[in-house]
Amino acid sequence: MSATVMPPRDGVLPKVAVIVPVYNGEDTITDCIESLVKLDYPHDALDLIVVDNRSTDRTREIVARYPVRLVTEDDVQSSYAARNRGVASTDAPILAFTDADCVVERGWVRALAGAFRSQDVGGVAGTIHAARTGTAIERYQAGRCIVAERAFAHPVLPFAQTANAAYRRSAFERIGGFDASIIYGGDLDFSWRMQRETGLRLVYEACALVWHQHRSSTRGLFHLYAKNAIGNCLLAERYDHYASFPTVRTLLYLTREASHSGLRAARSAIRRSPGGNGDDHYYDAVRFAGAAWGWLRFRTGRVRRPTKVCRGEPTGVRLQRA
Repeated sequence: MSATVMPPRDGVLPKVAVIVPVYNGEDTITDCIESLVKLDYPHDALDLIVVDNRSTDRTREIVARYPVRLVTEDDVQSSYAARNRGVASTDAPILAFTDADCVVERGWVRALAGAFRSQDVGGVAGTIHAARTGTAIERYQAGRCIVAERAFAHPVLPFAQTANAAYRRSAFERIGGFDASIIYGGDLDFSWRMQRETGLRLVYEACALVWHQHRSSTRGLFHLYAKNAIGNCLLAERYDHYASFPTVRTLLYLTREASHSGLRAARSAIRRSPGGNGDDHYYDAVRFAGAAWGWLRFRTGRVRRPTKVCRGEPTGVRLQRA
């Protein structure tokens, strides 16, 4: 998919910083960076920043081979702290975000930048597609995980997933950046605060496309939904819409659905039913079990909690320039 973007009124493209947080990303960071250095955008208006967040593998060594800036966030273990650190290292007026397990299309930045032509736009959400659908688990996730259109259609307010999002720097600074104390779900929190506290709009730009490499194992799927459940519990302390998630009723629901899905998967396997329904039931069971585990971790105090829960007072934020 290529992006068709009208030039800005003054004919000058805005400077855009692309910020990629990474932790132990040696398996995916090469593909990500190689797509970034091929972006169809003037190099003098592009600031490519990879923020390493305490990696212990070969990530920093790999990043050093490419014409990108390597910034480190060693104080706080949080992708949101890493993103804040990346923002603090640049003066670009447009801040674009993607993840180390994503590959961007050549016209990605052009599409994002073009969506800011209206002054009432504070943020842009882009399209996220599955990079691979060759296995059953990848096909399962393609329709359920990191679906940007579903996030943008949230019944309370739209939000942008940080695998593919961009914001005005002025809006970012006005609300204090990402709240690094919300270790999961901080992209939703940021999008909602941006809209509520600045009055600016979040828009969706379908031509801004990235490809996401989904989990390739049931263990990865389990931990993904555990993290999502922790994020929902953390957001419940800030937003009424999520208030019911940390209740015991949620755990009972998740446990029941995991059991039912497991039984359906077993019946499907015994009957040797054709098609992917048996796999889907199995992965449903993994998904619900992962969410139940995340819920339990939160309720038993094994998750670091925000020290402040007031709207407009994010914690763990550092915006000082490097």
